[in-house]
Amino acid sequence: MKSSFLLLAGSLFAFSTAVAQKDSSGIYQTAADFQQKKLSYAINYRTEKHKIRTNILFDGNEIKVKHDGRTYTMDKARTYGFKDTKGNVYRFVDRKEYRVLNPEESILIYEFKHLAHSPKDAQTYQPEYFFSKDAVAELQPLTKANLKAAFPDNHKFHDALELQFRRNEELIEYDSHHKVYKLNRIYTNNQ
Repeated sequence: MKSSFLLLAGSLFAFSTAVAQKDSSGIYQTAADFQQKKLSYAINYRTEKHKIRTNILFDGNEIKVKHDGRTYTMDKARTYGFKDTKGNVYRFVDRKEYRVLNPEESILIYEFKHLAHSPKDAQTYQPEYFFSKDAVAELQPLTKANLKAAFPDNHKFHDALELQFRRNEELIEYDSHHKVYKLNRIYTNNQ
């Protein structure tokens, strides 16, 4: 009976954490915080307000968070990333913001968009895609060659990459039926 109660309590805690995280916004101080979904300066953006500013005009190296009436300043180089009030997750690398397209999956896929200063610039700069084999690994351009190098001993994965993707541009495809990026589905099935 006691173990059933503990199991139920643990399940409810995990569920409430997942629900709270879904509507949360805040800062990931470290990669471990990102992996554990632990946000600093967190709010429930449906009921509370705060501001996270990352593109500061005169100092692009800083993040400013206005939280509970106070402003906190952090260095991008020492901060892992943040989750905005739209649910988007970003990782800082070399003080630039990379949107994490799949924060729940094994191989993380990132999108980098250059800041467009005009509509003409927006057409010139297409998004670039990167990956990391986990939350702490370096970002690399999303190519089959880089994926094979990141997983050098997984020959089943190498073969599956060649069978499933003709061009590197296809590596960003999403499997809407399984609700996962195709790259991660192939990786999971070929470990």
